[in-house]
Amino acid sequence: MHRFAPILFLLFLPILLAGCQHLKSGPLFTGISGPAKLRVGVAVDVPPLAYKKDEGITGLETKFAAGLARFTQQPLELIELPRQELAPALLEGTIDIIMAGLSAADAQTQKLIATTPYFVSGQVALVHLDDYQQLGNNVNNLKAPEVRIGVVAASPGEVFVKSLKPQGKTLRFVTAPEGVQALIDNTIDVFIADLPTNFYYAALYVDRGLTPGTTPMTQEPLAWAVRPGNRSMQKAANDYLAAIQQSGELQSLIDRSIPFYKNTAYSPKQ
Repeated sequence: MHRFAPILFLLFLPILLAGCQHLKSGPLFTGISGPAKLRVGVAVDVPPLAYKKDEGITGLETKFAAGLARFTQQPLELIELPRQELAPALLEGTIDIIMAGLSAADAQTQKLIATTPYFVSGQVALVHLDDYQQLGNNVNNLKAPEVRIGVVAASPGEVFVKSLKPQGKTLRFVTAPEGVQALIDNTIDVFIADLPTNFYYAALYVDRGLTPGTTPMTQEPLAWAVRPGNRSMQKAANDYLAAIQQSGELQSLIDRSIPFYKNTAYSPKQ
């Protein structure tokens, strides 16, 4: 009778595996081997969304990554990559999702699938306190011939400034810290960058008299990105976002992570 045991096992194997489906702890469960790691790709060039601190990676996106891992009941693996390598890594399957301050438009341009946006960003001015009334929120004043504008080269800030057709000088910098330092040194009069970046540096250099404009001059919804066809990952991310929106955790995370955000035109008023 023992010779029939392997045959009986094979006959009942589909039933056993079907029963295992009830053990799913999240949408990305991989079966009897346990949940796979949630591999989140990040670029540490967008403080306060994702940046290096004390030899570790921190920021709002890392909090989202940890929350999504808890939501899907998966071990979290943060994979740091240069920004230009994130999309290829996602398409190749090296990572499962990008959480790196990516705009929904950029995700679509790179042929990725954007999740539901979690945050409305945009380009804002960073200025000296004395120039706040003139340059902080007034786009027209940026066009004046005497105004020196700083931007990061090839950034959405540069695209926006070009659209203004300013009469004054536009200085291009390789990184945001270089542009901010130029503002501190009075080499430029205003530095244009995305809202989280300029709010971060305004808080960092408040003692140097820097302050941000509080009305974004563009609207750029930020989202996470998944591989085309990976509907389970897209659904998990969207379900997680819906859950923290409903609970109020999303707004709390944003308010705690991005200085000055409560003062912007986009922040929900209590």
